[in-house]
Amino acid sequence: MPKSVELNELSGFRFTDGSREIVVRSGHTVAKVISRRSFDEHLAELCISRGVDVLMSRRAASIVEPDRPRVTDESGKRYGAEYVILANGVADGLGYQVGLTKNKSFLLPSAQCVAKKRTDPSIASIYMNADVSPDFFGYVVPVDEEHCKIGVASRKVDAVRSLHLIARKEGAEIYGKHVTWGIWTGGPIPRERVGNVIAVGDAAGMTKATTGGGIVFGVLSAKSATDTIFAEVRGGHAAGVRQDVRRHLHSIRRIRQLIDLAGPEVVMEALFTTTTSERLTRYVEGVDFDFHGGLARGFRIIRPSPRLIPLGLKALGHIIEGLFK
Repeated sequence: MPKSVELNELSGFRFTDGSREIVVRSGHTVAKVISRRSFDEHLAELCISRGVDVLMSRRAASIVEPDRPRVTDESGKRYGAEYVILANGVADGLGYQVGLTKNKSFLLPSAQCVAKKRTDPSIASIYMNADVSPDFFGYVVPVDEEHCKIGVASRKVDAVRSLHLIARKEGAEIYGKHVTWGIWTGGPIPRERVGNVIAVGDAAGMTKATTGGGIVFGVLSAKSATDTIFAEVRGGHAAGVRQDVRRHLHSIRRIRQLIDLAGPEVVMEALFTTTTSERLTRYVEGVDFDFHGGLARGFRIIRPSPRLIPLGLKALGHIIEGLFK
């Protein structure tokens, strides 16, 4: 990925509930902030340089006959295709047209805005606060020393209201319009292919249920789709999305289910009362932020404490209640 696509590098995180906080600083870059527009333009330029006709101002409206796909754009113009790759995001109405369905209960309404705030550009803030988002979290990600992106996802509170709540807590000034979309927390969809129509990225549910992030797994699923097409065109066969990737995303989904059953407020309280910045830093130093599906390593951040007993009982009560709903 070219440097021109990168906006910022992060080396640490600040976890806060609005009154308490834990700051984790790593000795290396743990995440990068990229410009989605620049990234898309870079990919389009790569395609054009290889002879692809990119229709930048047209959007597909419908697909019929997935075995021999025919696509109609918003103007009514029709296109024939040997294969169609769906990379049109988490809502993906086109997928439903050919039978690639999602359980919409796993779709979290979300919102994001840009704000002015002087801050340490290397530290992102994670808001774990019931007022901000009782069922997910909010974030403040620096773009540079004077600007940041604020985002929230929740189905229990108004995400746009929470943007302004975080901005007030951070002393940030929101400018421009906010954007709304959805974050998928349901793991990979049961099948990513019908006929010669193949879903990739968010359209295939290839996102991390814990954070909603999906660019790495989107690229991996797109690679699998193109490998499949190339193999079939040459008379061979490819297995589709790598099964290890699907298993890993299902593992991350189970972590999300555990958090939801135990209760996010229990997880928040456990974070602030049973661990330390030093333990979290050691964890961050060694974890892969995309492939973080293993639970065992995460338990190492917990510091033995009598406070775990009431938290554990509360979590158990929530789990039992959730199982019998």
